[in-house]
Amino acid sequence: MAFSDHFLTKYSSIWDWRKQEKLSRFSNGNPEGSKISDVRFVNEDDQALLMTGSSDGVIRIFRNYDSDQRIELVTTWRALTDLVQSNINAGMVFDWQQGQGKLLVAGDVKIIRVWAAASELCVTVGSTIM
Repeated sequence: MAFSDHFLTKYSSIWDWRKQEKLSRFSNGNPEGSKISDVRFVNEDDQALLMTGSSDGVIRIFRNYDSDQRIELVTTWRALTDLVQSNINAGMVFDWQQGQGKLLVAGDVKIIRVWAAASELCVTVGSTIM
């Protein structure tokens, strides 16, 4: 099944839009007061994974996200530790660079962090202030 046929609702349900059927529903494990602020389906050349970013600065990666019985949290880490209060409340946003295995993370902070996803190590920190 191609992950390009899948989408995630704001209620953490995975749907196959071609078949018009719900595949699974899961909990992202957010603490009270936080929410999923960004999501990507990644690793399209191998086993598809679901990557979520939350307004509390945490990245979570799931495998088998399309099955209630088999969904598994692969890894989780705090990608942003210094979120600031904002009127916009973007929380955390990210961009996945599949070829390099890197994750660019920003949001309600004054920096952009680049993470090597396989090692969960921050490899670059840049300022968003000009």
